[in-house]
Amino acid sequence: MKRLIVITALFLCGFLKAQYEEVKEKKWLVILLSTRIEGTVMNRTTFLSIGTKLTDGDKNYYSLRGHFNWWDERKLLVIPEFDYFRKVVSSKDGALLSAVYVGAGVSPYAVSPKIGINFYHFFSLELGYNFEYNAYKPFPIKGFRHGEGINLVF
Repeated sequence: MKRLIVITALFLCGFLKAQYEEVKEKKWLVILLSTRIEGTVMNRTTFLSIGTKLTDGDKNYYSLRGHFNWWDERKLLVIPEFDYFRKVVSSKDGALLSAVYVGAGVSPYAVSPKIGINFYHFFSLELGYNFEYNAYKPFPIKGFRHGEGINLVF
């Protein structure tokens, strides 16, 4: 099942990037297609993270995503998070390292400063630290976090 998800996501990445110029004029479709899928680890607990990643220009990005976990407690747990990212370094098309960005995320339980790297515009790696201000009852989420993901369009 994991292989099927990865293969489907990679296929969709190429397909959506090829069609993106025609879709740019329809704002509602851009919001729908600006999807980010990640595997996020917070304090040794793994989450499937899905959300949108929108820009207001060339360097600022906003993201609203949910971190889903159903493995540890055998019930669905969701942590919503709002992120702000600022692109620090950007390279030309075709480069292995396409962007470096810094930012922060806020959830009902923690604040997270982060740094991230985009590879080939599709793959991303994020590192950060959760400062927990409101205890999450099922398990602690305080501490180091990292995420590896796919950006479907950007």
